Amino acid sequence: MTERTTGFARTSVLRALPGAAAATCGVRLFLVGPDALARAGIRSLLDGHGDITVVGEDEPGPRALAAVRAHEPDVLLAHGLRDEEETGALLRAVGPDGAVLTVGGAGPLSRPEPALRGHLPVTTSAVQLAAAVSLAAAGYSVARGAPAAADRPARVRTPGPSSVSPVPPDRLTARECQILDLVSRGLSNTEIARALTLSEHTVKTHVQNLLQKLRLRNRVHVAIYAFESGLR
Repeated sequence: MTERTTGFARTSVLRALPGAAAATCGVRLFLVGPDALARAGIRSLLDGHGDITVVGEDEPGPRALAAVRAHEPDVLLAHGLRDEEETGALLRAVGPDGAVLTVGGAGPLSRPEPALRGHLPVTTSAVQLAAAVSLAAAGYSVARGAPAAADRPARVRTPGPSSVSPVPPDRLTARECQILDLVSRGLSNTEIARALTLSEHTVKTHVQNLLQKLRLRNRVHVAIYAFESGLR
């Protein structure tokens, strides 16, 4: 996969890591953080959100590191870590080919690490967090610091080819583009149904048809397609 950069929310960018592969059966997430209540809150937000499944959680320490090695999650989400030592221990546990996202806490590391796919602020919404998790599993890196939309000149990007589908974006209907955009933002079928005033069954049918039409395996690939083709 060649390197690409595109917008994420208003203050982030995504960078595809060369040779990264997307998850084929959903995203398996392990959650680490010192605050049990915060972990429970994040788990309730993400577990079952789209294709994300939380396979375990624990506070930082040897037990969490052993659990991470045993579960081998697609993404490790670390919340509220106190210092770089805790983050470094988790990065060593997942190895250079893993994917780690940090939220709040001590902030990003002073030196880059291959497994660290980004640091998100505590103000990150559930939708943004779900999208970041899915894209991290697919080999993307989330980086703060892109200028806000109001601070940069308007630019229209012509839809182009995607590495995950041979089907061009102009083959999509207006409704399919709507569904694709909402799925790529990390919304569940229930949330999409609420946003478009449709039944969940209808949304499920739309999503299945979209996957079949674009020849995509899962919702993670939908997000990749949306960014790579320029539709988001």
